[in-house]
Amino acid sequence: MTAIYPDHNAWFGSLPTTRFSGVSLTCSLFFLLQSIVAKMDEPQVIPSRKVLGESDSIVALQVNRVTDDSVKSPHTLYCTDIEGTKLRVALQDSSISPGLETGQWYRFDGVIRSQTLETELRVAPETGSVEPIDAPRMQSFPPLSELEDPGLIQTDTSSEIIAVTVQPRIADGATGVRVGDPETFEIGAVCFAHCLQADETVYHREESELRDEHLLLRHVFEDLSDLDGATLVTDETDYSPIEMLYQRLALAADGEIIDSGATHVLDDCFHASIDRIAGRRESETVMGAAQKLDIAANPVSLDSHNIGINLADWRGEWKELPETLSTVSDPRMVDRDYATLVERYVGAEDESADSSQLAQCLKAYASADLELIRGFAAHGSLDQLGCPRIAGRIPHHT
Repeated sequence: MTAIYPDHNAWFGSLPTTRFSGVSLTCSLFFLLQSIVAKMDEPQVIPSRKVLGESDSIVALQVNRVTDDSVKSPHTLYCTDIEGTKLRVALQDSSISPGLETGQWYRFDGVIRSQTLETELRVAPETGSVEPIDAPRMQSFPPLSELEDPGLIQTDTSSEIIAVTVQPRIADGATGVRVGDPETFEIGAVCFAHCLQADETVYHREESELRDEHLLLRHVFEDLSDLDGATLVTDETDYSPIEMLYQRLALAADGEIIDSGATHVLDDCFHASIDRIAGRRESETVMGAAQKLDIAANPVSLDSHNIGINLADWRGEWKELPETLSTVSDPRMVDRDYATLVERYVGAEDESADSSQLAQCLKAYASADLELIRGFAAHGSLDQLGCPRIAGRIPHHT
């Protein structure tokens, strides 16, 4: 028995290295377990599509560009998340942004879902913080079929991508269109086009009566009802087409033509805007971004339509010309031209105007941005844009 159990001191003395290694291994395992437990206790970084409305989340984002816009928010960040989703983040604590570097990854704490169409995420000023991190491991955005009621998707995963333009008509007694006041405008035209197809649909007002707008909106409602889960792509540079459409649908609801709750057809859709492309490419305008990418952006020319009216007849009354026009006789059509000509068309007050040519001119102008949006889609500029669901992102002014 004594041969099986050697002297205790002799055993340890013969294996000093083994004894030391054993202690080191025990300590290493102890600290490793501590590290694992600590990491399990830490809040997990999530992709942007999992960010909820009211609950603070932690998101890893690479900063691509920092802008300063004192009107919309102190700073808007153009970022990319761990799934490659391209996002805009409203950073309301301006003391954080001066130290941010483009190309660097950061851990953003206190991130919540934005409640506007102007950004996709927002860093809460009360609980938000930002700190630099090493580049994380990238992941793939899952197919739409694997997502249950998503609040945000990538353009690439959308069931359908639809270009949308909305042309307002100034309401009687109003001096201009204010999207925040739906009583200042009506809908003059709504146009749709599948981004990857050649077809397009143009709905345009034919009469000045409000009933005519409601008939137009009913067509829009019916079309949108067939586009469950589609992504609507617009140009939000000057005003929000989606918000204008939403507000006028809400006003028309409960009437003889539009059913109650008609705005839900927009709530169920996702949204992206081409002005985000200009922002990411540091272009001042969407047209500037299109030129950089060699995307055709042909303005509507009044010379191409024999409407029977000299454009100097109404432009001569303008105190100032828009920046896009060089002279009064510049044939390029602008919003102020549309505002004048649509009244001559629906009001039938000008017998000198060729109504069929005028109709073609107005419809061409109302649908002109469809070609531009499809150009960006064909180029791939819309790829991986984060598209939030519209529900809850449009303020109710009614």
